Amino acid sequence: MINAATKPRSRGKRMLILLGWLLLAVAVGAGIVYGPEVYGLLRLSHEVDKVSEDDARVNGPWPRASDSCAYCHGFEGNAVNQAYPRLAGQKEAYLRKQLKAFASGERSDPTMTPFALSLTEQEFESMVTHFSRMTRLPNTSFHADAARVARGEGLAKAKNCAACHGQQLEGKGAYPRLAGQGYDYLVDQLTNFKNGTRPESTGAMAAMAGPLSQQDIEDLAQFIASR
Repeated sequence: MINAATKPRSRGKRMLILLGWLLLAVAVGAGIVYGPEVYGLLRLSHEVDKVSEDDARVNGPWPRASDSCAYCHGFEGNAVNQAYPRLAGQKEAYLRKQLKAFASGERSDPTMTPFALSLTEQEFESMVTHFSRMTRLPNTSFHADAARVARGEGLAKAKNCAACHGQQLEGKGAYPRLAGQGYDYLVDQLTNFKNGTRPESTGAMAAMAGPLSQQDIEDLAQFIASR
């Protein structure tokens, strides 16, 4: 005699098997339709991991000393605020020289001096390498005045800025890239060179900036920031 409970259990088992086949069919169908996209995401994830590993080998593991620079100097050294220098793509020799100047007291700044003193030797070199390798983006947050840019260009040629800083003001060796720097930062630094509050070993910058009027300084900064 067949137990009455057997049929419901058999039907339940068949339903589970049917549901399993249905889920398998859905998975196969999704794989056919979305397979390329899923594969693409997996490849993207792999590439992101690879870039992160390469970056960590060059600049050290996260978190890094350079991460704390973003507040003033912008993401990857492309500052938006015109009051701060743009470090992306800056020359290694210049970055190294200025960090050493802040650490030694040759240059003094309430933020940069203690920061430079806090760096280990490895962090110091990592900072220099990191920012020198970043891609410089255009200074799109600065809106230049065409007439002042023209006057500034004339001043740059008269002062022969290209002799040290390159024909496009891109920087050479220990001489910094000026092109695209923050307008307010340029005005401040030219003013500091003029009045002697920013020392410079060769004396070239003091000699250049000394005769400049305030309008000259602002016009020159307009031209350089717009490059």
